[in-house]
Amino acid sequence: MTGTADVVSDVMTHTVLALRHGAAFKDIVKAMQRWQVSAAPVLDDDGRVVGVVSEADLLRKEQARAPF
Repeated sequence: MTGTADVVSDVMTHTVLALRHGAAFKDIVKAMQRWQVSAAPVLDDDGRVVGVVSEADLLRKEQARAPF
């Protein structure tokens, strides 16, 4: 296919937003909006990746809180 990416570095974000374990929900939302990303790695106190939080994770949390 012409015009498609050949390797991951063709489509990946090079400057990365990283979140600290324990970041507040509202701070995660604000940071993701500011950086215009839909997911971000979560780091422990030693800077190691311990997970990833995505818009889908945030939406699930909000749906669980919403009354029916």
